[in-house]
Amino acid sequence: MATRRKPRSTAETGGARGLLVRPRDEALDVDGVQITRLRRLCLALPQVNERLGHGAPCFYADKKIFAMFSDNHHGDGRLSVWLKAPPGAQEMLLETSPEDVFRPPYVGPYGWIGLHLKRFDDEALAHHVGVAYRAAASKKLLALLGTPAD
Repeated sequence: MATRRKPRSTAETGGARGLLVRPRDEALDVDGVQITRLRRLCLALPQVNERLGHGAPCFYADKKIFAMFSDNHHGDGRLSVWLKAPPGAQEMLLETSPEDVFRPPYVGPYGWIGLHLKRFDDEALAHHVGVAYRAAASKKLLALLGTPAD
């Protein structure tokens, strides 16, 4: 008698209580350029892996998340990345670049920042991704970058 495999996620069961999952909002990154760009920058860092988290691509420094791609999250009209930020960075960025940066839902109260992807060139985006990686990385990973740990 064959045993049945248990579902691995709520996506396989149809939601938290077996309910139908609501349809995804229309994607803004229809050509995939922005996720490809973000993926290239994140995966260039040491020991980064990508996994789906909350239905979106997320990037991890070993086991700690540092970046989340957001494409029209709950119909908010934003094509963005949510990044872990060091203490004080969120307030500074919100004051200096309020049109480019926002406080993302869920993780914003923990100091994360949201960047509108189309408003940042590759160099600026790489800088912010690197800062987020350093905020999440272990001492071992920081040593691979040649960055001293605090």
